[in-house]
Amino acid sequence: MTKDRKNRYGIRQQVLLIALIPLVAMTLILAGYFVSTRIADNKSALIERGETMSRLLAQASEFGLISELTHQLSALSQGPIQEADVADVIFINRDKRVLYRSNDFHLKPNLQPQPSHQTDTSVWLFTTPVTTQGIIVGDSPETSSTLAERELLGWVVVAMSTQPMHSRENQIITNSLLILLGGLVCTFIIAARFAETLTKPIISLTAVVKKLEEGHLDARVDIQSYAELGSLEKGVNLLGEQVQSSNQILESQVEKATERLRKTLHHLENQNIALQKARQRADQANMAKDQFLARMSHELRTPLTSILGFTNILRQTDLSFEQQEHCRIINQTSNMLLSIIDDILDFAKLQSDAIKLERIQCNPEQVIFEAIEMQSQSAAAKGLELSYQVDETAYADVLGDPTRLRQIATNLISNAIKFTDTGQIQVTLRTLKEAHGVKQLQLCVKDTGIGISEEQQTLLFNAFAQADSSITRRFGGSGLGLVIVQKLVQLMQGSVKLSSKLGVGTEICCSFTVKTDHKLLPASAFEPSETRLIIFDRHPESLHALSDMAQPLASHIQTCATIQDLEKTLSGIEGHLAGLIFGLSANVDIANQQKLKITTIFASFKGNILLLTPALAGNTDEFSHLIDNPRLTINSKPLQREMLKKWLQHAPVNHQRLKTEHSDDCLLADRVILVAEDNDFNRLLLRKIIESTGATVFEARDGEQAIKRINEIKPDIVIMDVHMPRIDGIRATSSVRENFPDLPIIALTADVISSEEHALRQAGVTRIEYKPINDTRLIKLLKMLCAKENQNHNANTPSQSEPVASTNLHKYQMSKEDLHQELITQIEGLQQAFNHNNNRGIRDHSHQLIGLAGLFELPELENCSIALNNAAKAGDTRLVWETLTRLRRLIMHQQYLD
Repeated sequence: MTKDRKNRYGIRQQVLLIALIPLVAMTLILAGYFVSTRIADNKSALIERGETMSRLLAQASEFGLISELTHQLSALSQGPIQEADVADVIFINRDKRVLYRSNDFHLKPNLQPQPSHQTDTSVWLFTTPVTTQGIIVGDSPETSSTLAERELLGWVVVAMSTQPMHSRENQIITNSLLILLGGLVCTFIIAARFAETLTKPIISLTAVVKKLEEGHLDARVDIQSYAELGSLEKGVNLLGEQVQSSNQILESQVEKATERLRKTLHHLENQNIALQKARQRADQANMAKDQFLARMSHELRTPLTSILGFTNILRQTDLSFEQQEHCRIINQTSNMLLSIIDDILDFAKLQSDAIKLERIQCNPEQVIFEAIEMQSQSAAAKGLELSYQVDETAYADVLGDPTRLRQIATNLISNAIKFTDTGQIQVTLRTLKEAHGVKQLQLCVKDTGIGISEEQQTLLFNAFAQADSSITRRFGGSGLGLVIVQKLVQLMQGSVKLSSKLGVGTEICCSFTVKTDHKLLPASAFEPSETRLIIFDRHPESLHALSDMAQPLASHIQTCATIQDLEKTLSGIEGHLAGLIFGLSANVDIANQQKLKITTIFASFKGNILLLTPALAGNTDEFSHLIDNPRLTINSKPLQREMLKKWLQHAPVNHQRLKTEHSDDCLLADRVILVAEDNDFNRLLLRKIIESTGATVFEARDGEQAIKRINEIKPDIVIMDVHMPRIDGIRATSSVRENFPDLPIIALTADVISSEEHALRQAGVTRIEYKPINDTRLIKLLKMLCAKENQNHNANTPSQSEPVASTNLHKYQMSKEDLHQELITQIEGLQQAFNHNNNRGIRDHSHQLIGLAGLFELPELENCSIALNNAAKAGDTRLVWETLTRLRRLIMHQQYLD
């Protein structure tokens, strides 16, 4: 029952109900009992009279029935028939023949040997049999005690009418209802009077309380009652007075609080204004920081690229040993500095949430192996054993971000190598769980390095912090590696766990999630080889990793951990149906001892041989005496699964590093590539770089022309410059995506700020390539996009953090003279734009100069062009004129070549 229904009746009605319901119920019960008793008594009286009258007539009619004297029977019926309720008297002889009856209407009595009565709707029949009574002879006890046998003489039937009985019943009911009605009226009057007396003060109290509730705090109750109600009336009045007094006090306090709140709001408003200004300054500071990072990264990368390039060229000349060592140190420190710059840029992007994970098809085992390959030279240089163990379930392709996964693996492996002087580095990739299209993988890197104490472990994941300051002085680095790893792993919905013991080593495990898709091409089936495979490696981890990798690929595997075991095993091998994998130790002293045995072992073994050497890098001069062995294949450690498959299927494969079956050199042949670039020089350079791969190149000078050419020729790949006249690259990409959602688009930009990178990704670019243009990286990216389209394999995007050499412009017949001519064209355009007060034209031409200066590594020209661009953005005409004059002097007198 709802609340509204509960409160439907007022207190007056409730009091009436409480008073009336018991009385009415009791009255109804008594009246019903009285009426039912009277009616039952009326019926009982009728039955009793009928039975008595029938019995008496039966006793008196014995002689009349015997003699069948009807006048006597008529005389007997005259008395009873005078009664109002006697309808008929009937005398029936033993033959069931009616001798006499008082009235004539249809009756059908039930004649039984015993007295009985039967009822009908209007007449009740009472039937009594008439029998002989016998004769007493004399006063003899014998005769008086002996009765003659009784004989049935007939029946007497008395018909009693029920109409008088029903009339009496109706009268009983009418009288009872009148009495009941009178009682109810009296009860209602008494209850109403009682309710009036009880509810009137309560209603008065209710009205006063309602007024108090509505805010009329001066309302009071007239005290008219006694006892409890009187106390309640006095209490309500007292409550009203207290509420009125409290309300006055509260209003006073509210006024004071309102005044204080008004002052506080005014103060908060002033603080909000100050906070908004501070936020604007912070946003401007962040924007300035992004611009600073973009400019400084370009400023630092340009000279470092030159240093690395010229150092490599210098090392190829005829230098003394001391000079070669100096070049090596310069190259090593330059790479270290470039790595620190990349770490700082990645950390800044992660801090501002500018890095968004990709979801493309990749193979985690292959991605991590590429990271191991990049670090294998460093491990081999320190004599460290580098092993790689992968679960069987982790070989399948998944959907993830290969670039960031490679970055995680590179940081972990490089850290392990940096802090390990002797021993080994063990890399493990395993599957933790897989369900509902999601796979959780775990990458662990374990070393035998210096280790970290428990107190120092808490500092490792803080930016720019290492275990102690001596580590920074001894090993170098920015202290950002593990911070970047942790943030990237968190983006992959994973976690990082570190366990280390001082002086024993460190193990870092990163769990991360990737997507699985049944649409991905499964790995090609490989039937296990029937060849008996013998694996040798003195390092247990490397031996275990090789054994696990070969387990599903070979039916018979035998491992050897010492040269003696290997010689003993090989002595029992006969025939050519055997293969040997020989892992050369990374320890120089142990490797020299093994090399003394290699010639003898390899000469005596008749099967195919796979020699694994630490960081071979394609140099086989050290094993030139083994080159004549047609059964020998040489590869670097650690071994990749695909390489092992190819060796088992096609061994031997030349005396070089194993290659894939199909080269990707022909991936760009017959491809159509559109270059959208407003700078003629850059456009020419891009054309020559791309045409060198066999692709067909079409050109567009601005975004509008690019959209038109894409709709006409429908190219396979588009290279889109970001800053172009009329329609820029961002707007052009958004327009192209409406009709070509799957077309690969590479964006070219000289800026690395997160805001522009986010805008490019929102527009739908496939990849972002930063200027200055690097031909090796660009060609690798083009091949990757073509390979992804063909679904032959899934190469990964080249990491922007990899140190790569600058573009060799002479290779594409791009000389300094060509550059000078292009610069003169740009300076003339700048002068014309300045004469017409066209700031937009000045910014466009200065942007072109920035790209050209970066391409040819001309820092002075680049700085001057950047200053001109900033002056044009600021609208400072005097500064534009001064910077333009300086720029003209640099270009006209070719001072940028100094």
